Amino acid sequence: MRIRDVEAVALHRNLDERFANAQKWIDSREYCLVRIETADGTVGWGECWGPVAGNHEIVEEYVAPWLRGRDPRTVERIHDDLIFKLRSSYHSHVPAGVVSGVDMALWDCYGKATGEPISRLLGGERRDRVRAYATGHFFPDVDTFDAFEERVVREARGNVEAGFDALKVKIGVGRHFPWSTETDVEIMRSIRDAVGDDVRLMADANHAYDTADARRVGRQLEELDVHFFEEPIGPQHVEDYALLNRELDVPIAGGECWAFVEEFDRVFDEGAVGYAQPDVTSAGGITSMRRIASLADAANVQCLPHVFGSAVALAASLQILATIPGDPMLEFDRTPNPIRDELAVDTIVNEGTDVPVPDGPGLGIEIDSDVLERFRTN
Repeated sequence: MRIRDVEAVALHRNLDERFANAQKWIDSREYCLVRIETADGTVGWGECWGPVAGNHEIVEEYVAPWLRGRDPRTVERIHDDLIFKLRSSYHSHVPAGVVSGVDMALWDCYGKATGEPISRLLGGERRDRVRAYATGHFFPDVDTFDAFEERVVREARGNVEAGFDALKVKIGVGRHFPWSTETDVEIMRSIRDAVGDDVRLMADANHAYDTADARRVGRQLEELDVHFFEEPIGPQHVEDYALLNRELDVPIAGGECWAFVEEFDRVFDEGAVGYAQPDVTSAGGITSMRRIASLADAANVQCLPHVFGSAVALAASLQILATIPGDPMLEFDRTPNPIRDELAVDTIVNEGTDVPVPDGPGLGIEIDSDVLERFRTN
C-alpha cells in the first residue's frame, strides 16, 4: 500500500452575519483539507488548523513530493519523520497545522485499509457516544449591551432546547466593545439565570486578559459554578496559567494553542491546567493527540479536546474521544457553518446530550464530492 497522490484542498464560505470572540471578528469559514490517495484508490482526509495560505503551499510543494511512495500504515513513523524534516527546514517552529492535516489523512487511509475505525486502531473504544457541550454564544455584531445580552441569552436557551445540558460562552468583550470585565461576568450571570443551575456552564476568554484581570474574573466565575475557565491569558504564559490554576477554585482549561507532546509535557509539569484541550488540527494530528491524552491521564488531568473545524475535524475528534480515559466531553460547535454541516454525507448531529461516534472505517465519514466542489476555492 503506497501513497500515490497528496493534495491540499481549499474550502471557503462567507457567512451571512459576522460574529467575534476576543481574538477576532469572523465573517467566513475556511479550511485547508489534506487528501491522500494510495495506489489502490484508498482516499484519506485530514484538516489543517489556520488559514489556507501557507498550509496549502507547504502541503503541496514541500510535503507531497516527500510523502509519495510511502506506506500510510507507518503513520507514526511518518509523523515523527515529518516533524524532524520541518524543524530542520523552519528552525524556529514546526508548522503544526500541516503535520496535523497530513497525520489525520494517513490515519484515515490506515483505517480504511483495515476496515476499522481509527478508535479501534488506537487500542479500542471506551464509549460509542460522547457527552457534548454546545459552543457558541460568540459576540454578535450589535451596538448596545442590551442587544448583545438578549442575543446570547436567546442562543443559550435555544441550545438547551436542542438537547444540550452543557454550554460554553465567549467572554473578553472588552477587546471589541467599550465595556469592562464586569460585563463578562454579567453575561455569564444572565445565562446562568436563563438556563438554571442544572446546566453546566463554561467560560472561554480566548486569552483576552492579563493575569490580574483573569484572577478578578475567575473569582466571580466561581460564584456562578462555572465548570472551567478557558484560556484566560496568552498561551505563552504557562507559569501564570499554573498560578491561576492554584489560586482559583474554578479550574483553568487550555491547549488549543499548544502543540505536540513536548509542549504539553511542560504544561502538565507546571500544573498549568485542570483540563487539557489539544486540537487535532493544530496539536499534531491523531498521533500527537493520542500521546497527549496518555500524558494527561498520567498527570491525572482530564483531556477535553478543542474542536472548531469542519466535519473532518469533528469526526477525527470523536474517534479520539472514544478512546480517552475518564469522562471527556465533545466541544460541539453550534455557530452557522454550512461547510461543517454539509461536507459529510451523513451529518454529525447530537442526540440529546450526546453525539454518536461514527463507526465506519477510518474517520467513519464519507465526504460529499458535490459539496466539496461547491465550497472549493483557489
